[in-house]
Parts: sequence; C-alpha cells; structure tokens
Amino acid sequence: MKSQTHLVAGILAALIPHVVSVALNDAASFSAANIIQRDVAIVGGGLAGTHAAIRLRDSGKSVVVIEKETQLGGHVNTWTTPDGIPVDFGVTGFANISVVRDFFARFNIPLAGFGGPAPATVRADFTTGQILPASTVPTPDFAPYIAQLNNHPYLDYSWDLPDPVPEDLLLPFGQFVEKYGLQSAAHTIASYAIGNGNPLEQTTIYILKAVDRGRFAGASVTPGNFNGQEIYRLAQRELGSNVLISSTVLWAARSDRGVELVVQTPHGRKLVRAKKLLITAPPTLRNLLPFTLDRRERDLISQFQNKALYVGLLNNTGLAPATRYYNTDSAADGVVTPYNVPVLPAAQNIWATRVPGIYWAWYSSPTELSEAQVRADTIDAIQNLAPSSNPNFVAYSSHTPSAVGVSVSNIRSGFYRRLQTLQGYKSTWYTGAAWISDHAGAVWNFTEYEILPNLYN
Repeated sequence: MKSQTHLVAGILAALIPHVVSVALNDAASFSAANIIQRDVAIVGGGLAGTHAAIRLRDSGKSVVVIEKETQLGGHVNTWTTPDGIPVDFGVTGFANISVVRDFFARFNIPLAGFGGPAPATVRADFTTGQILPASTVPTPDFAPYIAQLNNHPYLDYSWDLPDPVPEDLLLPFGQFVEKYGLQSAAHTIASYAIGNGNPLEQTTIYILKAVDRGRFAGASVTPGNFNGQEIYRLAQRELGSNVLISSTVLWAARSDRGVELVVQTPHGRKLVRAKKLLITAPPTLRNLLPFTLDRRERDLISQFQNKALYVGLLNNTGLAPATRYYNTDSAADGVVTPYNVPVLPAAQNIWATRVPGIYWAWYSSPTELSEAQVRADTIDAIQNLAPSSNPNFVAYSSHTPSAVGVSVSNIRSGFYRRLQTLQGYKSTWYTGAAWISDHAGAVWNFTEYEILPNLYN
C-alpha cells in the first residue's frame, strides 16, 4: 500500500500536465506590458526572500519578489494597538551576528536587548488550570546539552552531515536525554523547541537545530522600536513595483538557460522571465506544484514531512500581569509524562507582552489543524487558568508548515547530501528554514554566504 506522501506525489504529478498545458497556451499571448524580465525571480517575500531581494538589488541585480500575502515579512508578525503601540508575535529575537546587524543597519533601524524587568514564570497544567510548584521543573543544567552541541558544530551553519551520520543524532530526543543525562534541562529544551511536535519524540538532530549553540552564546537582539515588521515595510517601499503582493505562481518552466513563471496578480496574469529563480517557500509538494518538478526533484521533495505551529495575541484573559505561563503536565489523569512535558497538540506557552492585557500564545501540534480548533483550544486553556475570563483573539497567524524534515531512514541514507544537488538545478536555488534551521540569523547567514554568491554571477 502506498504511503500518503507517495500517494499525494502521484496525484500532483498527474495534475502537472494539465497545469502546464493551460499555462503554455497563456504564455504566448502576454503583451509586452505584462512581461517582467529580471535577473532573479524570488518566490516568497518572508524573512529569507526579503533579505535576498535587498542584497541582490544592492549588488546591482534586478529582482522581482512574488508574495502570496498582502505584505512582506512572512512569520514576522506585528499587531498594532489602537493607540499605535506595536506588538510582535512572530519572530522577535535575532542572533547578534554581523549579517543581522548589517541588515538592520541597512535600513537605519537600531537594535537593542529586550530589557525591562524579568517577567514572573508560572508552571501550570493548561488542561486543568492547576498552578504547579516551581520545583515541578528543576533548575536546568545546560552544560551536558551544550557539550553535545559542541560535538556537532556543523549543525549551526549547514546540513553537511558526516557519513555515516552519527547514530546519536538519529535517536528520539527522549532517548538522547536519557543517554546523556539531560533530564534537568529536558522540559526547558522542549519549550524552546516549539513547533517541533512532541519534542521528546522528535529526531534529535532537529532538536539540536532548533535549540542550537546560538541560544546559549549570549543575549539575542530585537529592533529598538520593538516593531519587527518595520524592516519589511521599508524594504517593500524600496522595492516598489518589484514586489508582486497577493500573487501566486501558476506555472513555471525551468532550464539551465533560465526560468519563465506565469504569475496571478491582483492586476491580472504576468509572465516573469528571469535568469535565475530563488524559492524561499517551504519545500512541500503542495507549494512546489506549479514548478513542474521532474522525477528527481519530486522523489526528494516528497520525503519532507512537517509539524504545525500557530501563534496569536489575546485580550480579556484574566491572567496575571507581567507573567509567562508554561504548559506543564501535572499527571492529573494518572499518567506521568516524562519531565512533565505536555502532550501535544496544545497551547505550549502563554506570555504577557509589553502591552498590559495582551498575551502571546503559541500552539504546537504534530499535525496540521484547523484555525477554529487552534483558537478554541487556546481559549479553553486560558479559561482553565482563569475561569471567569472571556479571552478574545486580536491577532492570529499560522506558522505551518514548521519543523520541515524527513524520516530517520532518509537522514541515514544521505537525504541531505542528495538534497544539496538541487541547488542550481534548472537555474533554481533554495533557502529558508528547511535548508538550514528555523532561526532568522541562521537563515540570513546561509542565504548570504551559501546562496547569494551563486545568484550574483
């Protein structure tokens, strides 16, 4: 019996000829006004795509960015209160490295630490509302974990894995915890690895990627005005008509000589012709359907699986001010979970923000869920903590797919080595979280030094 992944791959492959046929008929009929010629076409105007577009433009290359949302920024979510105070609820912290400092300086945006008094920490079972003793989760000793990170420094900047891949990296993280005496830090590491499904079941290599050495190397930085969206607003203004917002690729033809993309925009269909293509969207078959993947590409991309992550801001919570709540299993149902790590899907963290009365919630799941379920479960969790409350979402965003990865058997058999051979194939390059890790600084660093030099030529 075929796996679901291969079944989907087969269905998508069957659909491609029809999509290609329709698009080819259209491509010959584009007027000159609807043909866009650029050095590089970038699909996805999130964190990676926007950075690449500005850096390429600064180097003298012409670009066009194709973004399905109404603005650039991707998972850098910012909500503004009625009186004009920005509240970030997506990407907030950036590694304090040169590529980060340089990009913010490019737009004259100062960086700062998070500052302010440390918030209170509350451990609570979100399913019952029970507030647990602080001692429920021990003070973490990160030294053994950091020692393991130091044994695999290549994980910071690449997927260039040793051959054979160390078996330790392929253990479920719960087994890795036991093997290397990480019990005191297990709950805290699991809360840091948000978006990785049930962290103790996740393959260790993905946890080490999610909670990397940068986490312990020093304080991260954030925009000094606490408005993460500002840099993307400025970038979009500078790129101007070179950004096609609310737009999607319908079809693509790619070869070693360049690419053609048929793009649906709010102003009709455009034909984009470019020497090179940079795809920053997560590499799923669904996302890459319009790019007419050949068998070699489909065989690799179809191996990817993902977890789910959702974020939102709520008011009317009845929660304590200046407090961060961490979901912690209390074994109320008689089942003791290892290290009190909550079983997902569930809201994992609920934090007070810099605006009194506004709380930031993260909801993680091993599989994708409907927005209605995520909202309802999050509200239920808050009402368990504060029974008389009437929580209401003021902002919501899906960060799914998250933790895009492959099975242990695929990692062991050299998947990531084969994946790298797609870079440059048919004039197409890739960047984003799946190609390095889900950290802004790491993505920018990978894009800057591994990908962009190939696009400057």
